[in-house]
Amino acid sequence: MPKRVVLLVVPPVDELDLVGPVEVFGTANRLLDGGRTPYAVEVVTTARNRRIDGQSGLSLLAHRHYQDGVGHPDSVLLVCGVGARTMRDRALFAWLTRVAATTRRIGSVCVGGFLLAEAGILDGRRATVHWRYAREFADRYPRVAVDPRPTWVQAGNIYTSAGISAGIDLALAWVEEDFGAAAALKVARELVLFLRRPGGQDQVSVSLEAQALHTKSMQELQVWMMEHLDRRLSVDALADRVAMSARNFARVFAQEFGITPGRYLLQSRVEAARRLLEQTDKTLTQVAIASGFRSVDVMRRAFLRALGTTPLRYRRHFRTSAVRSRMRSTVLRGPLVATRREIAMAARVATTSNRRLKPSVAAI
Repeated sequence: MPKRVVLLVVPPVDELDLVGPVEVFGTANRLLDGGRTPYAVEVVTTARNRRIDGQSGLSLLAHRHYQDGVGHPDSVLLVCGVGARTMRDRALFAWLTRVAATTRRIGSVCVGGFLLAEAGILDGRRATVHWRYAREFADRYPRVAVDPRPTWVQAGNIYTSAGISAGIDLALAWVEEDFGAAAALKVARELVLFLRRPGGQDQVSVSLEAQALHTKSMQELQVWMMEHLDRRLSVDALADRVAMSARNFARVFAQEFGITPGRYLLQSRVEAARRLLEQTDKTLTQVAIASGFRSVDVMRRAFLRALGTTPLRYRRHFRTSAVRSRMRSTVLRGPLVATRREIAMAARVATTSNRRLKPSVAAI
């Protein structure tokens, strides 16, 4: 029998909060069938007319109202709109409490954690929500151990996630629980995800956060650092690159990035090492050197502090099957160098092709 997954939607919602997890389970059905359908997915809602309005303008139609014969699902995922996080619905909370006690697992996407907390389901448990609402969540529900950093959190059979794309990560984690890591990675590759994030990963990537900076010199430095993580990047060396004194550079860097240069560099190296461990067949020593840790022991200590696990355990859990092929590793120096070279090569090929197709001025 397929595993029944019910998505309970409290509209209006951010469309990706709902469509992302649905697509994960649908993709699993297409790829992992083996003569059977792994998941039976139902979308139910609190709206009596079954209409689910999206914040970006889409409208969807749920299968049924949540109180109309949902039965006994295997898993329930609550998707709640930002405006509905303060709602008070005793019937809904009673339903959630009953479901949490009878289903194998129940989860929430984004601010759906507010409704689980209001129903008392998260009391005494660790939980997360979208980082923008973490302070409000903690203030309103002091009996919940709020952690604003992870993409998703598991506390027994209850899961909470950060929302938007994190709902996809949580759905992939459920696929892994049900059918193994290889199945989840197969689904992630089919969805062309750049990186399948574990629950312990920070909601905001240090690389992504840095791209929002307004100082061009610091933007260029950030890119250069990512391409040269294997070098000894001291504060003096980085300051020289942007023509600043070391003291002024450290001050400006902290203002722009919100952290010290050393902390930023450590986070960047951990991110780079994770991708190498997941996507290449490099040895631990090679990964440590390529990402700038110099030794496996230094990298191991950094992983334990940042992720709570060792590089070896991380690789065993998140390594993709693609690295077992005979394809040569494309990461030669920094983690972004090979990709940038491939993009530049493609651009040169396209430019050359265009020149061949267009007659020159002299020819005309």
